[in-house]
Amino acid sequence: MPYAKILDIDDTEYFKLKAIDQSQLKQFIKSPHYWAYKRLNDDYAPTDAQKFGTAFHAFLLGTSDVVCLPEGETFRSKDNQDWRDEQIACGNIVVSYSDMQTLKRMRDGIAKTSQRDDCVDFMGMIEEGTVEQCIVWEDGPTGLQLKAKPDLIPVGTDFLVDLKTAQKADKESFAKEVVNWGYHIQTVFYRAAVGACEPGAFDRGADVPNTMQFWVFAKTDDCNWNPYSISANNEIAANAATSIRQALLGLATKIEAADKAGYCKDIEDPLDAAAQYILDKGEPKKVEEVEFQTWQLLETENMIVNLSA
Repeated sequence: MPYAKILDIDDTEYFKLKAIDQSQLKQFIKSPHYWAYKRLNDDYAPTDAQKFGTAFHAFLLGTSDVVCLPEGETFRSKDNQDWRDEQIACGNIVVSYSDMQTLKRMRDGIAKTSQRDDCVDFMGMIEEGTVEQCIVWEDGPTGLQLKAKPDLIPVGTDFLVDLKTAQKADKESFAKEVVNWGYHIQTVFYRAAVGACEPGAFDRGADVPNTMQFWVFAKTDDCNWNPYSISANNEIAANAATSIRQALLGLATKIEAADKAGYCKDIEDPLDAAAQYILDKGEPKKVEEVEFQTWQLLETENMIVNLSA
């Protein structure tokens, strides 16, 4: 099997690639119907939190200039509006003055940590490593084209790095974020992406990275941050690998069904054909009894006790 391709492209070009990424896999795992709709309908509009996350990545990794107006200035004036439009046209990211101060505190926090004698040089990893490079490779069992864009591949290590912003940066809160947002899926998927590259790419220390580190920054006044990891031997990584394999096999099955139904004759991309087939076919519906977990039943019992008190 040929090695993965490494492409130096921006986000716009990356999103245009028809290959499957980890976000689409998570959508398919959630619901094939949901994946199909999102695949064929480009109605994505980033939330304010996602916009801040994009600015944070660019600011810390140095992939784009992040700019703001001076304190107290607004975009009510024509001059400031023109300035904003010029910045966007140049590919820069415009944030509010307040958000810029938060970004600076976040960067200052990791920079100070990097200067400690008892810590590794996190900023040095960013400066020396490979940031936001697109990787495209083929999944052997299904032949599907996959794509990934890891935040940071440090030099001479067996781990990758992903940057996250969150309301809290403690371990328990982040564990919930991992499950809620499927970061365990991302962990296994990105490790596979780098492992599919030619040995020696990115000056990495292992063919398949063993660990994914998450550098989690709290969007609080102090902007505290903590590094966490999910390693290959973590039980949740095994669950993610199983979910990924089932999803890829499921996608391949849908492509085969779409082809048999004639969709691939009219729709060039097999994945788009599968998505249209799923939407047209719909899902079987049957009445199912609702099942409740023990803690939910206990809550209803407590309500009865409180009412009778």
